[in-house]
Amino acid sequence: EEQDRHQRTGGMDVKHFKWNNRYYVVQSLQFGSGGPDSDLGAVILDVTGLPDPSTVREIARIRKPDMPGGFHNIFIYKHSNDRVYLFTTARAPGALIYDLGTIAEGGSPEDAFVGMVPVPESPFGAGRARGYHDFYVGYHPDTDEDRFYGGGTGGYYIYDVTDLRNPELRISLTGVSGVSYGHTFTPSPDGRFVIAETEYQYAPLRIFDLQPALDGEVTNIRRPISAFTADWRNLVHNHEVRWPYVFVSGYLDGLQVFNLQDPENPVSVGFY
Repeated sequence: EEQDRHQRTGGMDVKHFKWNNRYYVVQSLQFGSGGPDSDLGAVILDVTGLPDPSTVREIARIRKPDMPGGFHNIFIYKHSNDRVYLFTTARAPGALIYDLGTIAEGGSPEDAFVGMVPVPESPFGAGRARGYHDFYVGYHPDTDEDRFYGGGTGGYYIYDVTDLRNPELRISLTGVSGVSYGHTFTPSPDGRFVIAETEYQYAPLRIFDLQPALDGEVTNIRRPISAFTADWRNLVHNHEVRWPYVFVSGYLDGLQVFNLQDPENPVSVGFY
């Protein structure tokens, strides 16, 4: 409603989930302070009746009046405790977590709020002047852990979020040459390697081996083992991992696909 009065980006990220045999979509939103709804982060829709659009209905709106500016990126994760959670960025020193099952069952977003995965303070940001841009969450059966991978102020951070109310920092990737702010950050399926992006011209995707930290030898990793870029003059941006392939979007280089089976030697296999 009132589309002409809303400011800035508007609809941003979109994800879906299933709860009690019904299907839902979460649409993140970012509106500026010059118009309405600057506190609105996301709208949740019941889309079970698709492809009939007349059956789609809104069930909730998530607002954060104390953190205006909306939600940029979101990630939905089915936790090892069988609950479904929304992880979202905000103008906050961490990633906010909501229990989507609570909202789907009629609870308020305030009741569904679980907590926050913090961004550690660093020379690049302290207090509220720090945050995440993007993240990934996955389950690791070898350690029975739910792990959060986040890129943000100072670099990249990996938390154990098995206990969502008490996230524990496991590994950091800070002090990396050329990285003051992490962007997109995605692990390989076994959790050993990570692909890390930061957003400036000439920046490649950096590939790190986490094994020294997983073995307990170190807690922070600073040096990548390899890198990928489509053209050194440009910027490769968001990416998705479908092992052994990594699908990469570039501002000027379209879609790039590379093989990460040998992480020290990523090989381009296709582009569009």
